[in-house]
Amino acid sequence: MSLIARARLGALIFCLFAISSAKADITFCNKFGRLVYVAIAYPQSDGSFISRGWMSLADGDCAQFDTAIHVKTFYFRGESAWYRDGRHRTREVWGKGQEFAIWDNSNFQYYNAQEKVLNSTLVEFTQGPEAENGDVSATVTFTDHGSMITLTLQK
Repeated sequence: MSLIARARLGALIFCLFAISSAKADITFCNKFGRLVYVAIAYPQSDGSFISRGWMSLADGDCAQFDTAIHVKTFYFRGESAWYRDGRHRTREVWGKGQEFAIWDNSNFQYYNAQEKVLNSTLVEFTQGPEAENGDVSATVTFTDHGSMITLTLQK
């Protein structure tokens, strides 16, 4: 094989590897100090939404919601476990803006989640970043001062 042919083959392999190694990571981290439950909603190809939950995160933990999700944007909701704040029982909730269906009592997966379906309740979710080209990669961190989103740029 000539030097030029090997260079072209090498460039092709590099391009294929670069394309296949680009991945979307939607990661959630808990720096709240108590257990946090996470739900996510994201658009389907037909314009409807799917909502899924609950992933639990112990304080200090980070985890990807689902490594197979490849979307341009997503919405999220976090709910802390109930705890005592002095004499009151309370919990922290992160989510504001767009309503999607959830099930409080157990794990769920709802299609057409922008509407009340089955035994669901509509609650607010916060929109994450939107990727201009391809899949979004971001980390959402839950803290006692709200939530913080870090966008991971695709290379």
